[in-house]
Amino acid sequence: MKVFKLIAFTMILTSMLYAIENNITMDVEDADIKTVLRAFATVGEVNIVTTKGVTGTVTFHIKNVPWRQALKSLLDAYGLAMVEREGIITVMTQQEFAQHRDIAELETRIFRIKYADARKIQEVVKTMLSPRGDIKIDEATNSLVITDLGMNLFRVEELLAQLDKPHPQVLIQAKVVEVDYDAARSLGIVWGLTNTGDPNAPASYSGKLDASVGGPRGIFDIGRLFKNANFVSAQLQMLESESKANIISQPSVVISDNEKASILSGKKVPVITKDMAGNTIVQFFDAAIKLEVTPHITPDGNITLDLHPQVSDIAGYSPAGQPIISNQEVQTKVTVKDGETVVIGGVLKEQKKSSKAGLPLLLRIPIIRHIFANDEKSQSKTELMIFVTPKIVGME
Repeated sequence: MKVFKLIAFTMILTSMLYAIENNITMDVEDADIKTVLRAFATVGEVNIVTTKGVTGTVTFHIKNVPWRQALKSLLDAYGLAMVEREGIITVMTQQEFAQHRDIAELETRIFRIKYADARKIQEVVKTMLSPRGDIKIDEATNSLVITDLGMNLFRVEELLAQLDKPHPQVLIQAKVVEVDYDAARSLGIVWGLTNTGDPNAPASYSGKLDASVGGPRGIFDIGRLFKNANFVSAQLQMLESESKANIISQPSVVISDNEKASILSGKKVPVITKDMAGNTIVQFFDAAIKLEVTPHITPDGNITLDLHPQVSDIAGYSPAGQPIISNQEVQTKVTVKDGETVVIGGVLKEQKKSSKAGLPLLLRIPIIRHIFANDEKSQSKTELMIFVTPKIVGME
């Protein structure tokens, strides 16, 4: 009998493939559970003992899996549990584990969180603890201090290995530009699209306009440029050299995946009011362009952007001389390829100019200058456009 067990154990060991970090490959049919557990002990270089209730045979097929994960899968599949304490793993039935859980000593471990926010992870970890478990945060070290059964601490360790990973980051490059309306049509922008999650499909938006204030009314357009960022910059610089564009600002920011960034370009306008007692109060309002952007990297390497642009400007002045602020904003979601440019446009400005033309010498004579002068009127239309280019950084 001992010879048979030794042969079976040897056959199991020879069926394993060892890889880095003690990964295990196993292919067994109707093997004695205790023999299989001895194989796990050998691979993991740990001590494994079993209670009297652990009996029977198992069929198990795994390939190149971390041995702890494989062991947990095996125990779950056959209704078993384990308790680890002081380097010894005890495998038992679920009934034995339930009895053990109520009387077992609790252990305390400190888990240092390297990349994630311990406060955010805390809520997830809480769901894995037993009724006797407890979790605290050490904000100074961004650590979780957890007290619970050894088995649960093992599961927490596995979970944290999945959650506490470096987050990829996204570089957001933005350009706020006033472009001559006709010149803007030649940039090759594809406008007014619907977002399906496909970077080759157009983007949708839902916008709102603050109608409680005066001033020009405009609607945002959402489009995409199927060009790289360098090409876009070259086009805008060329238009600027021809006085057909004015690059107001070109901020950039690096943020983590799924985090929000705010970009602000503009000025604060003072508004003088009086309180109930007649005291003068000065309040400041933003006459600016604000863009909130949240990137989400998709599994296939594309980027979904949650965009919230807001444009506030002085639309005029009240009879009392107070500035009237107009506000326009939109919320949109669009999926683009890495390095592709999203364009937000649709805010138009019209300027009318009038001047007198004629011979300069005659225009200086007050009595006759109106005879020789010609009234010339000109009108220009510009469009405010925001170019947003996301690029994935820090991701292998």
